[in-house]
This record gives sequence, C-alpha cells and structure tokens, in this order.
Amino acid sequence: MNPSAAALYAERILAQLPRVLGQIDREPLSPTAGCADRTYWAWKFVDFPAPRFQEAVCALAYAWATPLPGSPYHRDANLLEWIERALTWWSSRQHSDGSFDEAYPFERSLAATSFTTFYVSEALLLLGDALSPATRARAERSIAAAGRWLARNDETHGFLSNHLAAALAACWHAHRLTGERALEQRAHHFRDKILREQSREGWYREYEGADPGYQTHGSFYLARYAELSQDGALAGSLERSFLFLAHFVHPDGSLGGEYASRNTQTYYPAAFEMSAHSSHTAAWIAETMRASVIDGSAAGVSAVDAWNQYPLLNNLVFAHRAVSDPARLELIAREPDPERSFTHFSEAGLACVRRRRYEAVVATKKGGVIKVWDRETGLLAYSDSGWVGRSAGGSLVATQSFDPSRKIRVEPGAIELEGDAVCVSRPTFTPLTFLGFRSFSLTIGRFPAAARWIKALLVHLLVYRKRSGGFSLARRIEFGENAVRVVDRLRGEARLSELLRAARFATIHMGSSRYFVPNELRGGRSEAAAEDRADPSDLATGVLRERSIRFE
Repeated sequence: MNPSAAALYAERILAQLPRVLGQIDREPLSPTAGCADRTYWAWKFVDFPAPRFQEAVCALAYAWATPLPGSPYHRDANLLEWIERALTWWSSRQHSDGSFDEAYPFERSLAATSFTTFYVSEALLLLGDALSPATRARAERSIAAAGRWLARNDETHGFLSNHLAAALAACWHAHRLTGERALEQRAHHFRDKILREQSREGWYREYEGADPGYQTHGSFYLARYAELSQDGALAGSLERSFLFLAHFVHPDGSLGGEYASRNTQTYYPAAFEMSAHSSHTAAWIAETMRASVIDGSAAGVSAVDAWNQYPLLNNLVFAHRAVSDPARLELIAREPDPERSFTHFSEAGLACVRRRRYEAVVATKKGGVIKVWDRETGLLAYSDSGWVGRSAGGSLVATQSFDPSRKIRVEPGAIELEGDAVCVSRPTFTPLTFLGFRSFSLTIGRFPAAARWIKALLVHLLVYRKRSGGFSLARRIEFGENAVRVVDRLRGEARLSELLRAARFATIHMGSSRYFVPNELRGGRSEAAAEDRADPSDLATGVLRERSIRFE
C-alpha cells in the first residue's frame, strides 16, 4: 500500500464527483431519468443522447462502495438510486442487436459498445448485491447482448488498439457473466489481434503509428484483462509497452504531443500503478507521473471535455484501488537506460535525443515535428509542429503529415528529411450539412453496412486522405552538446497569403487531442518571430529559415 499515492488519487476522484452527479438527470419520474448527457436532457441543445456518458457509473459505484477519506458518498442510499437509474438508462439506449452508438444515431460503434459495457460490468462488480434484482438482471442482459454483438463485429474503419483492448476486456466480462465459450474465444481474438500489430519496438498501433497518450489508455484495459483472467500472455507485451512509453515521459511532466500518430497528450495512470509490483519501468512511470496527475502537466481529468472525463476519472479509480491494496509490494522505480543519448524507433518514426542540458523528440515520418526540453529547468524550450500555410480563401496546407515513404536520414548527431506539404481538412457542420447527415443516419444509415460505409468514408476524409499542398520541405536538425539547430528549405508553387512555422498544430481530426497543457504557457514559443515566418511569394525561388535553441 502507498498511502501518499492513495491520498492523491482519492482527492482527485472526490473533486470530480459533484461535476459528475450534476451531469445526471436524478429526478425519479423524469422521462430522461439516469441520462448522463446534460447537453441532451437539461440544455436540450442536441437531438441525440450519447451513451458513453453512462460510463460515469463506474466512478460513482466506486465512491459508493469505498470509504474514501472525507467522502460523503460511501453507502449513501440516494447515490445508489441515481446509479440504478443511470444503469437503466444505459440499457434503454442499446439497439436490439446488442450494440450502442457513440456520435450519431444507428452508428453501432465498437468503441461505445466496448467502453460502456466494460465500465458497467465493473460497476456491477463494485455494487454486488446492493443493486435491486431487476436493475442487475437488466444490466446483465445488456452486457451479454453487447458481448454477443462484439463476437460478431470488429473495428473496420482503422486499427485502434485502445478500442480493441476495451473490446477484449468487455468480452471477458460478458464471458465471466454468461460462461459462454464464444465470448471467451472472442476476447482471445481481440487480444491476439492487438499483439500481432504490436511493434517490436513496444508500441500499440493507433491508426498509422504510435501514440503514447492513447497507449497509456489502451495498456490499462490490457492490464485489467490480465488481472481478471490471469492470462499470462500479456505480461511480456505490457513490459515492452512500458519500456517504449518511458521514452516519452518528458522533463516538464507532459507526455505525447504533435509528434504522435493521434497528437494526444493525455496520461492514464492506472496501467502503471497496477503493474508497479511486477515492472520496475511501470513503477518508474507511475512514480514520476504522479506529480502530473496533481498539477495537470499532462492532460488529465481537469483539462478534458465530457467525452474524455469519464475514461480518465474511471482510470483514477483503478489507480487508487491499485495503490490502496494492503498486500501491494511496489518494486523499486527504475528508469530504463537512464544514460541513453539517442534512440531511434524506426518503425514508429520517432527519434529521442538526450544530452546533458536537453531532451528532444523528433517525428521523422511526420514532417520533422520536434519538441525540445531544458533538463535543468524542466521547461519546454522549443515546440515546432511544422510549417502551416493559408490561402486567400482560407484553406490550410501543412508539412506535418505521416508519410512512411518520405526520404529520411537519421544519425545520432543529425536528422534529415524531405516531404511534400498536404492539404488540411478542418470541416465543421453547418445547419444544412448537419440536416443532411442526420437524414442519412436516420434512413439509409440504419442499415449496418451503410453505417460502416459512412464511418469508413469519414475516417478516410479526416485522417487518411493526403492531397498535395503545393510545396515541399527539406529539414535538417542538428544536435550539439548544448544546442539544437533546425534548418528548413521550402520550395513550391503554392499560392498562399500566409506561411509560418507553428509551435502547435494538428493536421488530422482527433477529438482527444489539443487539450490544454501548462507548457503552452510556460515554455515553447509564439509564432511571431521573424525566423518563423516567410513570404509565400518566395516559395518559387526557395525559402531558407534557421532556428537555434541554445542552452548555456
């Protein structure tokens, strides 16, 4: 048991619960009783209640079942009633085939089905016999139906390891409940699929590559499944995951960023706290990142919107439970290879450089995105997400693009790369396009094949599509003992009204990215410096820009 860590997590959990309860319709006779989507039931600004907000039942069940210090929630009868209503509402949103929607009607989302089923199952474990027989029976029927749907369906629009890990854990819960062999086999299907795609470098695939933020999330479901099932097949995989992630725990307490495949900067602590008894690396990450849970140096529950509030809050629950175990024997925290100076994860396209005064991460396959930290102050010293241009009509182009075929030369002292800029899609709904999309989802989109088609199309347009932006970048990054030098050469025929080197910028759709982290205020730079701007009319003859980051 780690009393100080337990107090840390308990405080964070309790601080969020009033906000959580305020999201739930707690009136017993309300037609939306138990709905946790306040925008739907209270504000009435949207036409569709999102089932994923029902994941709040896990944290609430933990608060009901656990005597947290100073908690008014333990064994409270009113809280138990509200949880029961939330469970009932969750079941009411399930399609007859067992699936749930996430973003729009008749989506039949593997993510929503997996995540909500997992957290409802965990809530039922926490509440035990305290639930009324009718509520428990209905929730259990929904869990079984969701598991059977997962046994017949898969993620088809992209490879997202954290979704598949949640599906694995949800299927195992459904198997544990029903005893059905097919659900156990499906859990193993998801497990094996994740392991087949895990890089030899340790990272789990998220769309086109590695994303440390999401990997902290996905690793939790794998660790929880291993804990529930006693399946030893994941032990080596998780250790490789931890060894990879240790390279992206930054001096300022942040993790991830624009160099990652999905640009996320969220940190989920539970997998590391749960594994601290068996992995020195997990123990090091857990211990090092506890300060970030307190001050938000990595995007946490206080920084995110409602869509990520509950996964992060529930993750704190499992972290708290791990550190509160009286039988816990935490290993000595040990950073892997603390004397390393250069590590190139060639499959991920990520290079990690460490010198006495600074650390840097470069995305070699993503246009040379680079972040540099001062090791003495712990602050972010430089953030560079590539060059961004805007046309007179307002459309954007950028050099930040994942391209595994780009020309790259990587050495410990210098990295060189070349590649074309791409068009950036930043669409938002208008009343007319929203009406069209809703009309589709409520008619043709009711059919599962059509629902899969539209989701694949949206992901292609928002994530995978690469259209030429009209100019190219050749970047050379040099790593001295006390300085980093970035030399850029841009050339092309693009007709732009503005061209700048952006400290922070994302080129693909990802709702879980671009949350605020403190290093946006305390470190990095603005885009106002002359060396970070260029006259677009010079692209035809070539633009040369140089940046030096010195540590004296």
